[in-house]
Amino acid sequence: MSILNLQSDGLPSILLTMARVIAQSKGISRDDLFSICLPQSGSMKDGDKDLAVRARATLSRWTNLGLFAEEGDQIRVTVGMTRGESIDAFTDRLPDICRGLALSQENCEPLWPTDGTVSEETAGRTADLCRGLAWCLAQDMYDLRTSSPGEINSLLTTQIEAGRSIFLNDTRWNGFRTWARFLGFATGDDSSFFLDATVAVRWALTQIMQPDESVNASEFVSRLAECLPVLDSGVYRREVEQALKNESWKGPMPGYLSTSLSFALQRLQKQKTIGLVRLADASSQLTLVGQGGRAWESFTHVRLMKDAS
Repeated sequence: MSILNLQSDGLPSILLTMARVIAQSKGISRDDLFSICLPQSGSMKDGDKDLAVRARATLSRWTNLGLFAEEGDQIRVTVGMTRGESIDAFTDRLPDICRGLALSQENCEPLWPTDGTVSEETAGRTADLCRGLAWCLAQDMYDLRTSSPGEINSLLTTQIEAGRSIFLNDTRWNGFRTWARFLGFATGDDSSFFLDATVAVRWALTQIMQPDESVNASEFVSRLAECLPVLDSGVYRREVEQALKNESWKGPMPGYLSTSLSFALQRLQKQKTIGLVRLADASSQLTLVGQGGRAWESFTHVRLMKDAS
């Protein structure tokens, strides 16, 4: 199973449209859902027929992942909606809801096929996405900015141990970029794709800290990795890093963060969402890393600002 095959697994734009309709109706039949979201069959052109295939694939995949449930002839949203919440507010939170589902152990594990084959048949439902996020966020994010699918595949071939894969084939890179942007791990369009986990990390802060709370640096990274296991020291991240060749991939030095996490934390500090504090008498500290391996500032504690949203 997979979510990165855009033809067979659907698109975020289709997911947003269908989720709004299903949430608004609080229960709708499959036929009624597609009659609202898709052109009438009699007026469908070839492109519309392709859209219909993707819409059905999107509904099927996100039902499997737990966002929707089909009971009798009614489809409904099963997670994420709060009492009295507007449809617009629910739509705004949908990427956060989907991120939680995609990164859950229930949907991601096992990270690689259990039968030893290069396929997705016995891997987790979202394993391809989670492997891709963990691998990309472990790289020097500045070197991936202009990489083509061929260059990504070449880098993967150099780094990954025999018998493992991150993306099943070159076409999955396009699907990865689409879902990484939707889930808050990247920005830019296809010609300016940039790994940026700021949105995902900002959401995670509200799950792991209280406003005005200060947490020591190591504990902060540990909490963050529990919430977003594709980041530094996260369980998916560690599993992917263990499958990389030591001679072709070098992780951050002890006490240093990856460029991807460093970039997100620096952005959040500039946005006054967090404060990175350095106390002289603290027992340990971590250091942010920028482009070219340049050390940025070091910190011993992270504080979530009282007015951070």
